Amino acid sequence: MIEKLYWLPTGKLTLDHSSLNQKLEPGKLVTLQIWSYLLETKDGPILIDTGMPESFIENPGYFDYTPFEGLFLPDMRKEDHILSVLDRIGYKPDDIQAIISSHLHMDHAGGNPLFPKTPIFVQQAELDVSIGNEGYAPPECTQADLNYKAIQGDYELMPGIQLLFTPGHTPGHQSILVTTKQSGPILLTIDLAYTKENYEDDIPFATFDQQIATESIRKIKNLMAEIRPTRIFYGHDLDQATTQKTYPDFS
Repeated sequence: MIEKLYWLPTGKLTLDHSSLNQKLEPGKLVTLQIWSYLLETKDGPILIDTGMPESFIENPGYFDYTPFEGLFLPDMRKEDHILSVLDRIGYKPDDIQAIISSHLHMDHAGGNPLFPKTPIFVQQAELDVSIGNEGYAPPECTQADLNYKAIQGDYELMPGIQLLFTPGHTPGHQSILVTTKQSGPILLTIDLAYTKENYEDDIPFATFDQQIATESIRKIKNLMAEIRPTRIFYGHDLDQATTQKTYPDFS
């Protein structure tokens, strides 16, 4: 069981609202909160996702003159950088015992190279599709020479941390079920579902394969019907982001 689960805001990203709901006509931009999560365990802190890359800091025009110009607008300040966030809490990179990478997109794996020796638990399917693929994400997110610990399928990292293979948004996406002393089981969908509507109402969102994404959601719903988590937190739900308490509050 995990001592504490903290929500860490690590900047924002503006994109088209049709990414959250593909039934909507493209053309309207929305700004999403980007999250990392810190787990306090008896063996030391574990980080889930590392936010956006340093190259995004004060650089909303990062994607100018690329095929993604106007589609993605980073909103990241120095204090949003994962090292700055950890420093405020009182941790240095070497203090982090492990990193769980849900997947290697730009808003989840940008800080991974800052932890060159730390084990990074990631699905083999995600490594297969991302490493060496220049179009997948900014280079910081797909650096080849990190201490990756490739896993395949569902995996118990330790008691209280279950990594759940949930492809769909990407081929190697994983969600995390965290069981804490205070709150019991909490499901972090990450990008299994951006929003509550994606999860509960089958609203399609940004995926590499919508059918696979739907099957993953169905799998997790069935599992959660047995586990009965005290909370489900969606990766980029706008309503949840406005009310979520962050460090030093914990669950």
